[in-house]
Amino acid sequence: MSRAIHDWPQAECAAREALGLHADTAALARASFTPILGSLSNFAWHAVTGTAENFVRLARPGSEKLGASLDAEAEILSLVAAAGLSPAVVRCDPAVRLLVTQWISARSDAPDITALHSLEKVGEAMARLHALRVPAHLRHVRFGEQARLLESALPASALRADFTAVAAEAFARLDTERTLALCHHDIHSQNIIIDAGQRLWLVDWEYAGLGDPIFDLASFTCQADLSPTATRALCGAYVRASGAVEQDRLALACWAFDYVQWLWYQSLRATAADGPEPVEVARRSDRIELRLLERASGVLRCNNR
Repeated sequence: MSRAIHDWPQAECAAREALGLHADTAALARASFTPILGSLSNFAWHAVTGTAENFVRLARPGSEKLGASLDAEAEILSLVAAAGLSPAVVRCDPAVRLLVTQWISARSDAPDITALHSLEKVGEAMARLHALRVPAHLRHVRFGEQARLLESALPASALRADFTAVAAEAFARLDTERTLALCHHDIHSQNIIIDAGQRLWLVDWEYAGLGDPIFDLASFTCQADLSPTATRALCGAYVRASGAVEQDRLALACWAFDYVQWLWYQSLRATAADGPEPVEVARRSDRIELRLLERASGVLRCNNR
C-alpha cells in the first residue's frame, strides 16, 4: 500500500483494504466506521461490527520524518498492553501503517484531565510506565537530536535564531547521564482514556522509546497547559508512586519539549496546503511560539541558580 493518503475517504478505503488482508481483522473491513477527529498525524475510527468494538488507526504518510516509529511502536505496544497501561492489541502492522486495538469506552461524564483526581491517575500511570523492566535494545529517543533533525529539514525562514540559541543551551543542560526508562513522549488529553471503572489507559505510542522520564512529565505539563498548582499536584502524585522529579530540570524540559513541538508544527506548516487542518496547525504553532517567547529568558535564569 504505497499510494499517498491525504484525506479521510482515501484513508478509510486504505484502512478497510488493510483490514481485509488478514483473517483476524477481515470482519472489520465491513464494520461501521466513525471518525475520531483531532489528530494531525493519524486517521482513526471507532469501528463497530455486531457487538464488537475496536479502535482502528491508519498513520498518515511522513510521520516518521516527525519522530514517529511504527516499527518501535509495534514492539512497545506488546509490553505496555501486557502491563495494563494500553488496550489489548488486535493487530499491529507497520508495513501498511495499520493499528487495531480493543475499544475502551471513556467515562460518559468526560472528567477534566487537569482536575486533581485525574492528575493523580496520570502521575501514577507515568510512574508505573517508567518502572517497567523493558529490553535495552528498544529505540532511544533524545529530544535534542530530534530538535536538530527537525531544524535541519526546515527552511531558514521557518526558524528563529533566538529560539535555536536557547534550545542549544537547554538541551546541553538536560543532556546529562540519566537512567533511561520506557517513555510515551506524547501524553495529552487525546491520548488518555479514563473508563467507567476509573481506570486510566494510554494510547498512541508511535513516539515512545527509551528516554529521560522528565520529558513525559514535560509532555503532559505543556500539552495540558497546567498551572503551577496543577504541575505540583502531578509531580506529587508521580513522587508518591515512586517517581523522582527535579523541579528546575522540569521547567527546562518543558521549554525544550515546547520547542520540539513548535518545530514539529513548523514542519507541518512548511508542507501544508489550504484547508482546515493547516489552519489548526498554524493556530497551535502560534500558541506554542508565544509560550516559548514568554519563558525563554526565565527558564535559563531559573536553571542558573
